Amino acid sequence: MSAEAAVVYSGGTDSTCVAAGMAEKFERVHLLTFYEEGTRNAPIPTRNVEALRAKYGKERFEHRVFSTDALLRRIGYHRYLSTALRHGFFMLSNCGFSSLSWHVRAVLYCLEHGITHAADGVTRELIHFPGHMDAVLSEFRRLYRAFGIEYSNPVRDWDVPPDQQFLDRLIVGRHYDLAHLVDSLEKPEEAAKSLGKTTGLWLYERGLMPHPNVKGTDLDRSMQHDCYPFVLFNIFAFWYYLSWHDYDEYEARMRDLFAEKVDDMIVLLSEHRSLGPKSRLAALTRA
Repeated sequence: MSAEAAVVYSGGTDSTCVAAGMAEKFERVHLLTFYEEGTRNAPIPTRNVEALRAKYGKERFEHRVFSTDALLRRIGYHRYLSTALRHGFFMLSNCGFSSLSWHVRAVLYCLEHGITHAADGVTRELIHFPGHMDAVLSEFRRLYRAFGIEYSNPVRDWDVPPDQQFLDRLIVGRHYDLAHLVDSLEKPEEAAKSLGKTTGLWLYERGLMPHPNVKGTDLDRSMQHDCYPFVLFNIFAFWYYLSWHDYDEYEARMRDLFAEKVDDMIVLLSEHRSLGPKSRLAALTRA
């Protein structure tokens, strides 16, 4: 087993699956949860942290929660006019800017603690979000690589539960408390038959989840830190751009924007290596 690794951690099934998998490869796993002003009232994912500690050992997991609010503002508004002139409505990609802020703060944490492996639970769901796109993920890998850190997406190509079940669970699940969660869904054995290699099934088989597929339920919403400020971005993506352009063009335009943002973040991180607490990045991450 290697020494230590970091996981960008929301607390949901995907990131919890990655955290558990990393615990089977690394002696110590640092779970890093991030929030900004728009998500500061979302649940802090302590439930699954405690479940991981109970299974693998309390000393195996360090859980830290950071604000990236100031860093997010820097990513979104630095040289805003000139960037908006080049990229137009793609500047509404606030959910992608949030993801980038998490990764920048994760890189900083890794540098501070001598960690050379980082991962997250991103899958192929919601691939209209920048942080879920192959091209943007390649830019995030470039960010980590610039500082000698290996960044991976271990469950990227795993199966995902059928989307059509999510709305039903949102409506049905809220009428049950957590003790009656399984009764509000199909029985675990039956559900498992319809699933492939999913993160929920993997966790269920290891006793870390009460059911192979809890996505969309009250339990799901209570155990993870959500990111909800994406309404304008969805309007841009679905009602405007993807109505007139194909996905490949959309992804390429998004990659161009995030390549610029990653370049800027590499400058800030490199400056921080030289100046430490006097750097601009130190001021942005002081909270």
